[in-house]
Amino acid sequence: MNIVSALQELGDEMLGEPVTGTLALGDTTALHMNFNSEYMYHVHIHSDSYFNIIEFWLRDSSGEIQTIAGGDNASLAAYPDTSGEWTLQILLHEGASSDSASYAAAVFRAWRYL
Repeated sequence: MNIVSALQELGDEMLGEPVTGTLALGDTTALHMNFNSEYMYHVHIHSDSYFNIIEFWLRDSSGEIQTIAGGDNASLAAYPDTSGEWTLQILLHEGASSDSASYAAAVFRAWRYL
C-alpha cells in the first residue's frame, strides 16, 4: 500500500498491521479499536478494483456515527473528544464484476494539533 509509506514518512504511526479481507455484496464487517483523545486518527481503505464501492464509517464509544467515506480508495479522519472504544464498519455497496471484493484497511494516528 503506497499510502502506508507516504503517511509513515509524514510521521503518522500505523496501529497494528493493515487488515485485509473479502466482503460479499451487502456484507458489513466491524473492527473495534481504542482511540485516545490526545491523537487524531486517519483510516484508509483500498479495494482490489476501482469499480468497487466500499462504504465505511466510524462510530464513537457511544455508538454515534462520527464520519463516513466511500469509494474504491478512500480515507477519513477522526478527532475524538474523549478516549474509548470506536468501531470501524465496512460495507461492500457495489462490486466490480462479481458479488464480492477484497479490501485492505489501515488505521494511523498522530499527535493532535493544539
